[in-house]
Amino acid sequence: MKLTSLALSGVAIISLAGCETTSSRAYQVVPQNTIALQSQVGAGAKKVSIGNFSTAEGVDAQMTCRALGALEVAPGQTAVEYLRSAFQAEFLQGGLYDQVNGQQIQGVVEKLDFNSFGTGSWKVSVTLKSASLPEGLSVATDFSFKTSYSALRACQNVIDAFQPATAQLIEKAITHPDFRKLTGG
Repeated sequence: MKLTSLALSGVAIISLAGCETTSSRAYQVVPQNTIALQSQVGAGAKKVSIGNFSTAEGVDAQMTCRALGALEVAPGQTAVEYLRSAFQAEFLQGGLYDQVNGQQIQGVVEKLDFNSFGTGSWKVSVTLKSASLPEGLSVATDFSFKTSYSALRACQNVIDAFQPATAQLIEKAITHPDFRKLTGG
């Protein structure tokens, strides 16, 4: 009898834990990136379009967080798709985006990793390439944030921190000395 009660209690706990979920948000452009892009346009940067973003060998874009399972950083998008759409949104807002006539920029995600224990962090690096800069320019960010002992809260913090980590990565790209060359300017 005690064994049956214990087994049922275990099943109930596992079932309830399976109901916990995190929520993700779409990327929001950052004013300082818009201003930086507008100054790049004034300094001779050309209009761009955003091509394919992929992962380098060994980069796992299917991330999981603790025992909660798959980490969804944006509604219906992988982390790589999120990065691509964030660059697109920033370039559009900054007046640098032209899907038809813009020089195509492609991205390779070289690192995509997070830590949800202790001091949390996102470590993301990407190499952006174009016809005018085939060797590409590489940028990286190491964005720190607070975590939690609770798996649910810690994983939600991981998701919430991906947007500012992405914005910081984009800022590093658009302020890189080779950015205008990347655009063909």
